[in-house]
Amino acid sequence: MIGKAYNFISRGILLSLVFTVSASAGFDSYRNRDAQRFVVPERKPFKVDQDVVSVVMREGIPRGGGYTYQYPRENPEPFMTDAHAVEGDLSMEIELIANDYSGVAICIAGSEDLTPYMEEGVLEFWIKGNKGGENALFVLLDDGVLSNGEPLQVKLRSKSFGEITTEWQKYIIPLKLFGETGVYWDVKNQKDVLLPFAWHRFKGFRLEVRADENEEFKVWIDDIVIKKIGPEYEGPAGYPFRNEV
Repeated sequence: MIGKAYNFISRGILLSLVFTVSASAGFDSYRNRDAQRFVVPERKPFKVDQDVVSVVMREGIPRGGGYTYQYPRENPEPFMTDAHAVEGDLSMEIELIANDYSGVAICIAGSEDLTPYMEEGVLEFWIKGNKGGENALFVLLDDGVLSNGEPLQVKLRSKSFGEITTEWQKYIIPLKLFGETGVYWDVKNQKDVLLPFAWHRFKGFRLEVRADENEEFKVWIDDIVIKKIGPEYEGPAGYPFRNEV
């Protein structure tokens, strides 16, 4: 009996000791310990912009089902890097095969109705070239619902809006300049197919090059958004903005 009582008392003392130690080593202690081990960089805050309709890419691809793809398959995959950035900590590095028709697309989860913003809405993003003078196409995509699963494209030449340089440049392109006619490549019949672009089913942004228009192609792109309103276009008067087929 004495032995059992001693055992019970010993366990009680041990439990009391464990509780006392645990209570003294609370969350603050662990937080302070980890703060000494790791230096957490301070994030650059984004400016709140009520005019943004859709965020295509900022610190990564959109969550909840967003994705990227590249073509052809041999083309390097795009990736996020902290080597260059405008606002925030990351930008996307895109390298395309210069001697082939190649591209990288960034698609949002679901789709977005942009029809209310066709008159005043804009595509806005930053881009920086590795060498400068890169020649590309800026492309918007719909979700392909109206074209048998093949995303329709509306596209404009980068050089229509000035040269890509080795410094960050901001591009603001009115949505209405992309036009109403979309195009996709019909693999079976080996031809382009023209159909009305589904502006009410906007899916994403694509950067592409035509074969042999660049010796090499590598750029960084950042903060791709669609805005409800933007500045009036001030480019060449009467420029025939339309899809290039």
